[in-house]
Amino acid sequence: MNEFHKIPKRDNFFKFIYSNIAKTFTPFFLNFTPNQVTLISGILGVIGAIFLISSNYIFIVIASILIQLYTILDLVDGNVARQKNLQSKFGMWLDIFFDKLIDFLIIFTSSIGIYLRSNDENILILGIFLMGVIFFNQFIMVLNDTYFSSYKNTSGKLIKSLGKNKLMVLLTKIIKFFLKHLFLYHTTFLFFISFFAILDLMYFGIYFLTIHGTISLIILILANFVKLQKNFNNF
Repeated sequence: MNEFHKIPKRDNFFKFIYSNIAKTFTPFFLNFTPNQVTLISGILGVIGAIFLISSNYIFIVIASILIQLYTILDLVDGNVARQKNLQSKFGMWLDIFFDKLIDFLIIFTSSIGIYLRSNDENILILGIFLMGVIFFNQFIMVLNDTYFSSYKNTSGKLIKSLGKNKLMVLLTKIIKFFLKHLFLYHTTFLFFISFFAILDLMYFGIYFLTIHGTISLIILILANFVKLQKNFNNF
């Protein structure tokens, strides 16, 4: 297979699972253009997000299913673009637009929905905080890919440089594992939203996601600081 058409390597557990599911769905969408698939997935995601405001459990379950379909098709459009050699800047913009729009809508509608069901004003505060955490996490990741890509593979060198300091080596490995598999990436966030919605645990879920997102942000900032400091010290 041509390198251009290869599906990017998915090291993260959730990305790996969704990527393999998307492979199964991709053949059914080869008659569509990538932008059409993005549009379909985006519409499903928007409808799913809106349904999260409902107090009816059936609508909550439907919302979870639609959000999961959006998550899968959000990868299918890239597969179709690679196979049909139809990648474009507009397609990339459209994909990012729906990603951010749906993240915003999911947090907004789920927060309002939980507040209406529980009458707990703290939920609204958590929703605002979670929105900031999610977008700041994603901003730092984009910043990494855009400006600091040359520093991405320094964790191995860092572990070696720590030598016999077993505690620091262990801590570095834990942080590396967290960032690889447990970090609140876009797909991880969408999985947990659907998971808590289906279990009818959205009240607990927004607390969990806020704490998880905050931990992800702190670890990401610390990891970046260590990597950048290590590289700058080498000059």
